[in-house]
Amino acid sequence: MRSLPLRGSCACALAFGCAVALLGVAGCTAGDGSSASTSSRPGSAEVKLSWSVVRLPTGVQPLTLTAMGDRLLVGGQTTGTAPAPRMLLLDSAGTARQVPLTPHSGYAFEARWQSVASDGTRVIAIGAANGGAHFNSRWTTWSGTTAGIQELPQSFYAFGGWGAGDLVDVVVTSAGNAILGTWGGAKAGLDGAVWLSSGPVWTRQDPAGTALQSTPRLLVGPRSATPDAAGILVAGSALNLAPGSVVQHAALWRSTVLNAGWRRLDLPVPGRSSEAVSACCSGDQCFISGRVDGSLGMWDLSGDIATRLPDVPAVAVGDSDPLPDPLIIGGHLVQVAATHGHVVTLTRDGSGWSVSGGPVGVPQTAALVGAHLYVTVTHGSGTPATLWQADARAWH
Repeated sequence: MRSLPLRGSCACALAFGCAVALLGVAGCTAGDGSSASTSSRPGSAEVKLSWSVVRLPTGVQPLTLTAMGDRLLVGGQTTGTAPAPRMLLLDSAGTARQVPLTPHSGYAFEARWQSVASDGTRVIAIGAANGGAHFNSRWTTWSGTTAGIQELPQSFYAFGGWGAGDLVDVVVTSAGNAILGTWGGAKAGLDGAVWLSSGPVWTRQDPAGTALQSTPRLLVGPRSATPDAAGILVAGSALNLAPGSVVQHAALWRSTVLNAGWRRLDLPVPGRSSEAVSACCSGDQCFISGRVDGSLGMWDLSGDIATRLPDVPAVAVGDSDPLPDPLIIGGHLVQVAATHGHVVTLTRDGSGWSVSGGPVGVPQTAALVGAHLYVTVTHGSGTPATLWQADARAWH
């Protein structure tokens, strides 16, 4: 199975507006990673960011970031020989307190957070731990509030067994909650899959006859999901299997209300291979980040009309590279990414793009909370991830 990047919640609709921090420029970060220089195109607004490490309790590394009003929920895991899940709540002063967790099943005690979402009060999450004869992912589901989050044990066959695929994201919409992933297709490959909850039980829905069903000519490939008012927006790729030709192109799947009204939207791309990786929606507009022939691509989705954003700086993006959700900050589109082993943020305003460097490492997730942009950063195999912050008022 393909390993998917860890997911937090999309935080596009916030008081600051919408900003995107994107992949950037080589050699733009100071050696200690605490500050960065900025480059910009003529006519663009220059954004200068100063980064600092957020100190978490000793032995806890951050995995997911979820905005909860003026607080940040950090899904973490302990480091060492016996990893265990942790959930931390950071207030506006940066003080962290532990959120009590109540695991029940065996794999919950070592769960690694895959996705955490919230409506500002309630929290739902999915975790994964590898095990069993084939060392496949053993999924756990969680629910609660910042006063305490407990595991909701499921039947093994809810997410496992013959035909099992991956879980990609959990989303909280105005119409309810859903889990997005994949499952063995009735016609070909893997279908896109949706699980809906009834009380504590998650049940997989049948995709037959919907845009989420793969066919012998087109395979559905979800990469991430985000709430879209009462519906869901799934970012990924469609694999076209024409005679003598295999073409992967960036695509979206969009529902009207939770699991109803699914349709596929193909993103405009000039390249030979492309994929939508992450997305964020606010009102009637969504922004999508992905890759086109190994470079960063970005799109604006208004209604069901997608437009590729022009003049995106050339940034290499591999097949499995993470791209944090695009954000809107102070009326700017902001995308966080990595280039040459450093974090960079790319900002787009009405006149062009500017690029600001950041700490050493590769960003995994990003969230905007109050006056701060938070980013989790990994530093190579065997090294714990770290949490960084920058002052979001730089975009004003």
